[in-house]
Amino acid sequence: MREVHRVLKPGGLAICSFSNRCFPTKAVSVWTSTGDLDHAWIVGSYFHFASGFEPPTAKEITKKTVLGQKGDPMYVVCARKSAGVDM
Repeated sequence: MREVHRVLKPGGLAICSFSNRCFPTKAVSVWTSTGDLDHAWIVGSYFHFASGFEPPTAKEITKKTVLGQKGDPMYVVCARKSAGVDM
């Protein structure tokens, strides 16, 4: 996230999207041992501890199917680079 911060313009928005689908053998244990809300917290903490970002926000953007049921879960965590901050 520090590299994301470096390349963003001041006020630029970084968006990280993810679902709960993964290959368990390729994911770190903190990801496979936690749930969707925890995943948003983990990604948000990456922005927080990288410094230079405004507080992150998280949102579920799961689309509904034709029958009105929820499809595969999808989430985004967004954080804006603080204006005038260079590291």
